[in-house]
Amino acid sequence: MSLLDELIAKFRSGDIVTRLVFINCAVFVILLLLDINFTLFSFGDDKYAYIVCNYPWSPYLLARRPWSVVTSLFASWGLWHLIFNMIVLYWLGNIFIKSFTSNNLRGLYILGGITGMIVFTGIFMLFPSLQLKDWTGSIPLCSACVLAIGTALAFRIPNATEPIPLIGPVKIKYIVIALAIIDVAMLPNVNPATDLVHLGAAAIGWAFNYLLRKGKDITSPITAVAVWLDKIFTPILKRN
Repeated sequence: MSLLDELIAKFRSGDIVTRLVFINCAVFVILLLLDINFTLFSFGDDKYAYIVCNYPWSPYLLARRPWSVVTSLFASWGLWHLIFNMIVLYWLGNIFIKSFTSNNLRGLYILGGITGMIVFTGIFMLFPSLQLKDWTGSIPLCSACVLAIGTALAFRIPNATEPIPLIGPVKIKYIVIALAIIDVAMLPNVNPATDLVHLGAAAIGWAFNYLLRKGKDITSPITAVAVWLDKIFTPILKRN
Protein backbone atom coordinates (compact mmCIF):
# COMPACT_ATOMS: atom_id res chain seq x y z
CA MET A 1 0.00 0.00 0.00
CA SER A 2 1.41 3.39 -1.02
CA LEU A 3 1.63 6.39 1.30
CA LEU A 4 -1.27 8.03 -0.52
CA ASP A 5 -3.39 4.90 -0.08
CA GLU A 6 -2.57 4.84 3.64
CA LEU A 7 -3.52 8.50 4.03
CA ILE A 8 -6.81 7.98 2.18
CA ALA A 9 -7.56 4.96 4.39
CA LYS A 10 -6.85 6.96 7.57
CA PHE A 11 -9.00 9.83 6.27
CA ARG A 12 -11.90 7.48 5.51
CA SER A 13 -11.72 5.76 8.89
CA GLY A 14 -11.10 8.91 10.92
CA ASP A 15 -13.66 10.97 12.81
CA ILE A 16 -14.56 14.56 11.86
CA VAL A 17 -11.69 16.02 13.92
CA THR A 18 -9.14 13.80 12.19
CA ARG A 19 -10.59 14.65 8.78
CA LEU A 20 -10.42 18.39 9.41
CA VAL A 21 -6.79 18.07 10.52
CA PHE A 22 -5.98 16.06 7.38
CA ILE A 23 -7.65 18.62 5.11
CA ASN A 24 -5.83 21.55 6.75
CA CYS A 25 -2.46 19.82 6.43
CA ALA A 26 -3.16 18.80 2.83
CA VAL A 27 -4.09 22.37 1.85
CA PHE A 28 -0.90 23.68 3.46
CA VAL A 29 1.30 21.15 1.62
CA ILE A 30 -0.43 21.72 -1.74
CA LEU A 31 -0.09 25.52 -1.50
CA LEU A 32 3.54 25.19 -0.42
CA LEU A 33 4.37 22.94 -3.39
CA LEU A 34 2.56 25.25 -5.78
CA ASP A 35 4.44 28.30 -4.48
CA ILE A 36 7.78 26.47 -4.79
CA ASN A 37 7.01 25.73 -8.44
CA PHE A 38 5.71 29.24 -9.09
CA THR A 39 8.92 30.67 -7.64
CA LEU A 40 11.13 28.37 -9.70
CA PHE A 41 9.35 29.36 -12.91
CA SER A 42 8.91 33.04 -11.93
CA PHE A 43 5.14 32.83 -12.11
CA GLY A 44 3.14 35.46 -10.22
CA ASP A 45 4.10 37.34 -7.07
CA ASP A 46 5.81 35.91 -4.00
CA LYS A 47 3.57 33.31 -2.31
CA TYR A 48 1.15 33.63 -5.21
CA ALA A 49 -0.79 30.39 -4.54
CA TYR A 50 -1.11 31.24 -0.86
CA ILE A 51 -2.43 34.74 -1.61
CA VAL A 52 -5.01 33.72 -4.23
CA CYS A 53 -6.35 30.96 -1.97
CA ASN A 54 -6.93 33.29 0.99
CA TYR A 55 -10.20 35.16 1.38
CA PRO A 56 -10.09 38.68 -0.17
CA TRP A 57 -12.18 41.51 1.25
CA SER A 58 -12.88 42.86 -2.24
CA PRO A 59 -16.02 41.49 -3.98
CA TYR A 60 -14.20 42.11 -7.28
CA LEU A 61 -11.28 39.86 -6.28
CA LEU A 62 -13.68 37.32 -4.78
CA ALA A 63 -15.46 37.06 -8.14
CA ARG A 64 -12.09 36.24 -9.71
CA ARG A 65 -11.14 33.80 -6.93
CA PRO A 66 -14.38 32.01 -5.96
CA TRP A 67 -12.45 28.96 -4.74
CA SER A 68 -11.01 31.10 -1.91
CA VAL A 69 -14.34 30.77 -0.07
CA VAL A 70 -13.41 27.11 0.49
CA THR A 71 -9.60 27.11 0.53
CA SER A 72 -9.34 29.97 3.04
CA LEU A 73 -11.23 27.87 5.61
CA PHE A 74 -8.28 25.48 5.73
CA ALA A 75 -5.36 27.91 5.43
CA SER A 76 -3.14 29.26 8.22
CA TRP A 77 -0.62 32.10 8.34
CA GLY A 78 2.37 29.77 8.19
CA LEU A 79 3.86 26.50 9.45
CA TRP A 80 3.95 27.37 13.16
CA HIS A 81 0.45 28.81 13.06
CA LEU A 82 -0.74 25.64 11.29
CA ILE A 83 0.86 23.45 13.97
CA PHE A 84 -0.71 25.54 16.74
CA ASN A 85 -4.13 25.48 15.06
CA MET A 86 -4.04 21.71 14.52
CA ILE A 87 -3.00 20.99 18.11
CA VAL A 88 -5.84 23.17 19.40
CA LEU A 89 -8.34 21.73 16.91
CA TYR A 90 -7.45 18.14 17.77
CA TRP A 91 -7.47 18.81 21.52
CA LEU A 92 -10.59 20.95 21.82
CA GLY A 93 -12.33 19.15 18.95
CA ASN A 94 -12.24 15.84 20.78
CA ILE A 95 -13.62 17.51 23.91
CA PHE A 96 -16.25 19.29 21.80
CA ILE A 97 -17.78 16.11 20.37
CA LYS A 98 -18.34 14.79 23.89
CA SER A 99 -20.76 17.66 24.56
CA PHE A 100 -22.07 18.23 21.04
CA THR A 101 -22.07 16.14 17.84
CA SER A 102 -19.66 15.61 14.97
CA ASN A 103 -22.11 17.41 12.70
CA ASN A 104 -22.14 20.37 15.09
CA LEU A 105 -18.35 20.54 15.00
CA ARG A 106 -18.14 20.43 11.22
CA GLY A 107 -20.94 22.97 10.86
CA LEU A 108 -19.54 25.37 13.43
CA TYR A 109 -16.06 25.15 11.92
CA ILE A 110 -17.49 26.33 8.60
CA LEU A 111 -19.78 28.91 10.20
CA GLY A 112 -16.81 30.37 12.04
CA GLY A 113 -15.08 30.88 8.70
CA ILE A 114 -18.16 32.31 6.99
CA THR A 115 -18.67 34.77 9.84
CA GLY A 116 -15.03 35.79 9.50
CA MET A 117 -15.54 36.45 5.80
CA ILE A 118 -18.58 38.63 6.45
CA VAL A 119 -16.78 40.62 9.15
CA PHE A 120 -13.62 41.03 7.07
CA THR A 121 -15.49 42.36 4.03
CA GLY A 122 -17.85 44.42 6.18
CA ILE A 123 -15.07 46.26 8.02
CA PHE A 124 -13.34 47.24 4.77
CA MET A 125 -16.63 48.37 3.25
CA LEU A 126 -17.67 50.36 6.33
CA PHE A 127 -14.29 52.06 6.66
CA PRO A 128 -13.07 53.00 3.15
CA SER A 129 -9.93 54.52 4.69
CA LEU A 130 -8.66 50.97 5.21
CA GLN A 131 -8.79 50.42 1.45
CA LEU A 132 -6.36 53.30 0.91
CA LYS A 133 -3.66 51.85 3.15
CA ASP A 134 -1.10 49.20 2.26
CA TRP A 135 -2.88 46.48 4.23
CA THR A 136 -2.95 42.81 3.35
CA GLY A 137 -6.24 42.44 1.51
CA SER A 138 -6.80 38.72 2.05
CA ILE A 139 -6.62 36.38 5.02
CA PRO A 140 -6.65 32.67 5.91
CA LEU A 141 -9.49 31.68 8.21
CA CYS A 142 -8.49 28.41 9.88
CA SER A 143 -7.79 30.02 13.26
CA ALA A 144 -11.17 31.80 13.20
CA CYS A 145 -12.88 28.45 12.54
CA VAL A 146 -11.07 26.85 15.47
CA LEU A 147 -11.86 29.79 17.75
CA ALA A 148 -15.59 29.42 17.04
CA ILE A 149 -15.40 25.80 18.24
CA GLY A 150 -13.42 26.74 21.34
CA THR A 151 -15.81 29.56 22.27
CA ALA A 152 -18.87 27.32 22.00
CA LEU A 153 -17.15 24.78 24.22
CA ALA A 154 -16.19 27.43 26.77
CA PHE A 155 -19.82 28.51 27.11
CA ARG A 156 -21.12 24.94 27.16
CA ILE A 157 -18.88 23.50 29.89
CA PRO A 158 -16.99 26.51 31.31
CA ASN A 159 -16.12 24.90 34.63
CA ALA A 160 -15.09 21.48 33.36
CA THR A 161 -11.37 20.91 33.82
CA GLU A 162 -8.59 19.52 31.66
CA PRO A 163 -5.15 18.51 32.99
CA ILE A 164 -2.28 20.73 31.82
CA PRO A 165 1.30 19.41 32.20
CA LEU A 166 3.21 21.11 35.04
CA ILE A 167 0.09 23.08 35.98
CA GLY A 168 -2.65 20.61 36.80
CA PRO A 169 -6.41 20.79 36.17
CA VAL A 170 -7.53 24.03 34.51
CA LYS A 171 -11.08 25.10 33.70
CA ILE A 172 -12.07 25.00 30.03
CA LYS A 173 -13.03 28.68 29.97
CA TYR A 174 -9.54 29.71 31.05
CA ILE A 175 -7.91 27.33 28.56
CA VAL A 176 -9.92 28.79 25.68
CA ILE A 177 -9.16 32.37 26.75
CA ALA A 178 -5.44 31.61 26.96
CA LEU A 179 -5.42 29.84 23.58
CA ALA A 180 -7.33 32.72 21.97
CA ILE A 181 -4.79 35.24 23.30
CA ILE A 182 -1.89 33.12 22.03
CA ASP A 183 -3.57 32.73 18.65
CA VAL A 184 -4.12 36.48 18.23
CA ALA A 185 -0.55 37.18 19.40
CA MET A 186 0.76 34.87 16.66
CA LEU A 187 -1.08 36.78 13.93
CA PRO A 188 1.04 39.09 11.79
CA ASN A 189 0.21 42.79 12.00
CA VAL A 190 -1.70 42.85 8.72
CA ASN A 191 -4.69 45.10 9.40
CA PRO A 192 -7.20 45.96 12.16
CA ALA A 193 -9.93 43.88 10.50
CA THR A 194 -8.03 40.66 11.29
CA ASP A 195 -8.64 40.93 15.04
CA LEU A 196 -12.32 41.73 14.45
CA VAL A 197 -12.59 38.59 12.31
CA HIS A 198 -11.64 36.56 15.37
CA LEU A 199 -14.14 38.43 17.51
CA GLY A 200 -16.81 37.60 14.93
CA ALA A 201 -15.86 33.92 15.02
CA ALA A 202 -16.06 33.94 18.82
CA ALA A 203 -19.50 35.57 18.59
CA ILE A 204 -20.84 32.84 16.29
CA GLY A 205 -19.49 30.24 18.71
CA TRP A 206 -21.44 31.87 21.53
CA ALA A 207 -24.57 32.25 19.36
CA PHE A 208 -24.43 28.57 18.36
CA ASN A 209 -24.38 27.42 21.97
CA TYR A 210 -27.09 29.91 23.02
CA LEU A 211 -29.46 29.02 20.18
CA LEU A 212 -28.87 25.28 20.60
CA ARG A 213 -30.10 25.57 24.19
CA LYS A 214 -33.22 27.17 22.73
CA GLY A 215 -33.69 24.21 20.38
CA LYS A 216 -32.30 25.89 17.24
CA ASP A 217 -29.30 24.24 15.56
CA ILE A 218 -27.73 26.76 13.19
CA THR A 219 -25.32 24.12 11.88
CA SER A 220 -28.10 21.99 10.36
CA PRO A 221 -27.93 23.61 6.86
CA ILE A 222 -24.18 22.87 6.77
CA THR A 223 -24.91 19.27 7.78
CA ALA A 224 -27.43 18.89 4.95
CA VAL A 225 -24.86 20.06 2.39
CA ALA A 226 -22.18 17.82 3.91
CA VAL A 227 -24.44 14.75 3.68
CA TRP A 228 -25.07 15.54 0.01
CA LEU A 229 -21.32 15.89 -0.66
CA ASP A 230 -20.60 12.63 1.20
CA LYS A 231 -22.92 10.80 -1.18
CA ILE A 232 -20.90 12.14 -4.10
CA PHE A 233 -17.33 11.68 -2.81
CA THR A 234 -17.59 8.52 -0.71
CA PRO A 235 -17.86 6.21 -3.75
CA ILE A 236 -14.82 7.96 -5.27
CA LEU A 237 -12.72 7.40 -2.14
CA LYS A 238 -13.81 3.78 -1.94
CA ARG A 239 -12.65 3.16 -5.53
CA ASN A 240 -9.25 4.50 -4.57
